[in-house]
Amino acid sequence: MLVKMSRDATPEEVTAVEEKLHALNYKTGKMVGEEITLIGVYGDISQLPVVEIQEMGGVDTLIPISRAYKRVAQKGTAGNLIHRAVRLGNLKVGGEKLTIIAGPCSVEGEVQIMEAARIVKEAGADALRGGVVKYRSSPYSGWEGIGSTSEEALRNGLKYIVKAGREFGLPTVVEILDAADLPLYEDIGIDCLQVGEVNSKNQALLNRLRDTPLPVIHKRGNSLDIEAYLLWVERVMSAGKENVILCERGIISPNRYTRNTLDLGGIAAFHYQLSCLPVAVDASHGTGIRDLVHPMTLAGIMAGASAVLVETHPNPLIAKSDGFQGLFPEQFAGLVKACEKVWELRKRIEAHYIPTVKLDRKYEARAEADKKRFYGSA
Repeated sequence: MLVKMSRDATPEEVTAVEEKLHALNYKTGKMVGEEITLIGVYGDISQLPVVEIQEMGGVDTLIPISRAYKRVAQKGTAGNLIHRAVRLGNLKVGGEKLTIIAGPCSVEGEVQIMEAARIVKEAGADALRGGVVKYRSSPYSGWEGIGSTSEEALRNGLKYIVKAGREFGLPTVVEILDAADLPLYEDIGIDCLQVGEVNSKNQALLNRLRDTPLPVIHKRGNSLDIEAYLLWVERVMSAGKENVILCERGIISPNRYTRNTLDLGGIAAFHYQLSCLPVAVDASHGTGIRDLVHPMTLAGIMAGASAVLVETHPNPLIAKSDGFQGLFPEQFAGLVKACEKVWELRKRIEAHYIPTVKLDRKYEARAEADKKRFYGSA
């Protein structure tokens, strides 16, 4: 259930509604738009005293939500959607600016991650990414990350990327594989946790992430349909956590040319129809081909992404993992410039997007007359 407050509702009236709901043992979540405020109500809605809430000061209307992923679900009305912004360090993901998160697939050492951070910063990107422990489906696949051998190794790897991020003023994004490692990530100063594709359905890890104050980038599993993915994201948010970012990184399909098939339609569905959360596009994993990362990243922005994840390395040819999809520094610098231009274009043309619901009634009203005009009385 959503409580839609009127445009002239005061902060005191909003607070009064929240306090009333809390007194009735409901959890709430608030979304503040430019014109209206929505209060999400979570619990057994069948017991909600609807009339009593409806008559409170400042309340416009109560809106039932049918989707099972209630916290993740889109808020607002057609043509006036409300999207949540998420704080990542000093950044605001999902706000007026595009967020570019970049770095090597894995942290390979202090010198390497420092050089990568410099490249990311000088190109004009916003945050530094890098894996410290890498998931491998086979024990013979090679490099499992600088932090894979012991807790001390994990600690040192995390320290390297935090040091690099702070040196260049970049918030850090690091994948977490094990729920037991969460306190270490928090204590060392990682700014954002990433749930990788293989852990997109890791119930124990997702449950544990409910309690962290850190923002979470949750990557879509490559075999998950859109609504199943959003339900797994809902698991992280179900106890009240708000700062989660969706990430499309490619799905399994009959296509075998690219590493995965980047689901641009999924990005558009998340942004324009299904979710209130910011969406990131990861074309590095979505294609697995260095020369396709540039065009597909730009396509993802136009589809609705407000954040970009990109792999870049000081020299991808000697990278210890996924060098084939990592951009050379010059390619990355060009991509950042292109991303900024495409973002500006999208913001300029967004006003031309007209959702179907705003036209349905108009065309339904003239359907019979149009049938006669187009097809005759028969």
